[in-house]
Amino acid sequence: MKYLNKIKILLISVFILTPVVVFGAVSDLQGLIKMAIGVVGSLVPLVMGLAVLAFVYGILKYLTKSGDPTARAEGNQFMIWGIVALFVMVSLWALVGVIKGTFFGSGGRSAGTMQIDSTRLYKLIQ
Repeated sequence: MKYLNKIKILLISVFILTPVVVFGAVSDLQGLIKMAIGVVGSLVPLVMGLAVLAFVYGILKYLTKSGDPTARAEGNQFMIWGIVALFVMVSLWALVGVIKGTFFGSGGRSAGTMQIDSTRLYKLIQ
């Protein structure tokens, strides 16, 4: 069964990556790294949103089923795993920023940060 799962993963990977290689979207290692960073960069916010939903679901289950100890324990587990998933996603996002800065130069920004014009902010405050 494990062998069959490995074959499925290999076939799916080949079918997904073949058009990228054939049409020349990735011509060197830097292009491959850029593509991987783009994929991870777009998946991280989605998974972070799912982790927040799991955490909120755990809180709601914990509070609404306060009389049932098994439901409270299940809600507690959802909260714990939601926090763990958030920690992993933030760490992954930071790792993507480090890799991006190492290979391509950060340009003063890291992954997922906004650039704020301080002069406009200063004028807004005054």
